[in-house]
Amino acid sequence: MAIFQEPSYRRLWASGLCVNVVRWIDLVTLGWLALELTGSPFMVALAAFARSAPMMVVGPFAGIVADRVSRGHVLLVTQSAGAATALVLATLFASGAGGYGPLVALEVVIGLVWALDFPARRMALFSLLGPSRVAQAISLETVSMQVGKMIGPLLAGVCLARLGPASCFALMTALYALGLVVSIGLHRAIAGPVQTASVSVVSSLAHGLRAAWASPAVRAVLLCTVAMNVLFFPYQHMLPVFARDVLAAGPAALGALVAAEGFGALVGALTIAAQRGHIVHARVFGAGVLASPVILVAFASSRWLPVCLALLVVIGAAESAFATMQSTVVLLSAPERVRGGTMGILSACIGTQPLGTLAIGLLAGGIGAPSAFTVNAIVALAVIVPLAVPLVRRRP
Repeated sequence: MAIFQEPSYRRLWASGLCVNVVRWIDLVTLGWLALELTGSPFMVALAAFARSAPMMVVGPFAGIVADRVSRGHVLLVTQSAGAATALVLATLFASGAGGYGPLVALEVVIGLVWALDFPARRMALFSLLGPSRVAQAISLETVSMQVGKMIGPLLAGVCLARLGPASCFALMTALYALGLVVSIGLHRAIAGPVQTASVSVVSSLAHGLRAAWASPAVRAVLLCTVAMNVLFFPYQHMLPVFARDVLAAGPAALGALVAAEGFGALVGALTIAAQRGHIVHARVFGAGVLASPVILVAFASSRWLPVCLALLVVIGAAESAFATMQSTVVLLSAPERVRGGTMGILSACIGTQPLGTLAIGLLAGGIGAPSAFTVNAIVALAVIVPLAVPLVRRRP
């Protein structure tokens, strides 16, 4: 693709790939370790809550930070902090001092790193390529995320099964360091116009919220994002429970389940990226959010690993439409002066997932993971249908 001919974009994409592989090694390792250390679905959910809570707390302000501080410097800081935290985790578990408490505490730091990295990386793409190519760039960024979602879980599953958790955290440290090396020197190319702090953070968020709410499409995207993150995506954190207790499988199978979802999302992202702008962004988004919960109901009813893998491939493809178009619609609709605030609002909507994670953990502990998946998917559909159907019917 043409945008890969730009050296700065190739380096930014490669750096993002390293971060995305790390993210999925971390999530799979955290889920399996929490289950092994406690045996409780709720404690798995609590660990996932700690990992994702920083997005809920810091997310609204992270986009404004990316507006007021060099995005290149933000990315250097996040990758450096991530490498240091992963190294501490590797040392703790290699020495036998690792446990549930230290694991959860340090995962909060990794969650904070992700909360700051997400909006800065998205806005760096906009600064580097401009509005005419941002949809394709975010599609390719989604490709990076899904390649990471394929590779990371497989690496985590193999390392957990054969080498132990310390090897997972050591691998995370190495990948963070590689991403850091690749991104050194990018700060000038992705800096963008840095806004002064003449407007308060609260005012920036308020302006971003007003700009988002004024657009029916963006308003629907934000509300669907909340519904998906509270009711749909928390199933991912219960996959360790589903793998062990329903499929009677180990960490390698867990890695394969998550990787299958990543493969489907990769196919979806590549399909979207190949359209060269000949799509209605809101329509693709709406179709993705409507299909995902329906397929999750089918997944929850399966007890055979090959069928589960196939259904997760389809779920991944639907999720890709959601993930790609969510940022695209917001970035293209928001005026430049409030783009950081609007991305902060989007980050806040994404950051609601920890609430759903705790809820599904309690539900899975009481009625089992498959029933919890089904209940959440049905409620998600009830909320999403009136929001998404108008998007699907939207004309070019």
